[in-house]
Amino acid sequence: MNNVTSPVAVVTGASSGLGRAVAREFRRNGYTVIALCRRAPEPETADRFLAVDLTDAEQRARAAATIEQEFGRVDVLVNNAGIGSYATWEELSEEELRREFELDFFAPVELTRLLLPSLEKVRGSIVNISSVAAHVPVGCMGAYNAVKAALRMYSLTLRMEVAGRGIHVLNVCPGRIDTGFSTRALGGRRPPETPGRTSSSAEVFAQKLFRACRKHRRELVYPGWYRPVIWFARHFPGVVERANRRIWRLK
Repeated sequence: MNNVTSPVAVVTGASSGLGRAVAREFRRNGYTVIALCRRAPEPETADRFLAVDLTDAEQRARAAATIEQEFGRVDVLVNNAGIGSYATWEELSEEELRREFELDFFAPVELTRLLLPSLEKVRGSIVNISSVAAHVPVGCMGAYNAVKAALRMYSLTLRMEVAGRGIHVLNVCPGRIDTGFSTRALGGRRPPETPGRTSSSAEVFAQKLFRACRKHRRELVYPGWYRPVIWFARHFPGVVERANRRIWRLK
């Protein structure tokens, strides 16, 4: 076992986007960072890289065993890896739908299950990257809405179940952040340009996430101006539906 004295953070999907920013933020704050992803991140992103296809059960199990053998603890698990889609329910193929749920939902659930004993040792934290889409329905992103809503409810119920073991669970709902999300998305559509569309910084997001984790918050919505958007969508669903139909040019 590696005699690591610093806290250990495991970050999935750390080779790019939000995962890279989050991994670097934890490392900047003194954590030993283990990156779980398919391709190697840049050297300054992580202290240890494990090449893993997170949708493969055997690879997940090997990664968890390696972490336990080499480090013996996990102080923070950040389930970040995921993919989105732009397509109507009719357009999105079954293969694409299953791929989205395998990576965005089943992979974090099963990886968390494997690492719970290591988290319990140090009364660690689980951070699940859901989305504002878990709260606000978006046309032509129904699958993403569904999978992120499932992940959010997983976070909220898991929190109840592991609190007595000293484990904290933070659900994170980012909105539009500049990560190249749309270029990697599944489906045949691309998001339309909308008035007032802005992107926020992945680095600032990572700082907010780190502070929310340290403070044991239940949920983080970033940027904060999405909170009134969530409230509006809950209370005025008809307006949201009409706006989506117009933006996506749906009949």
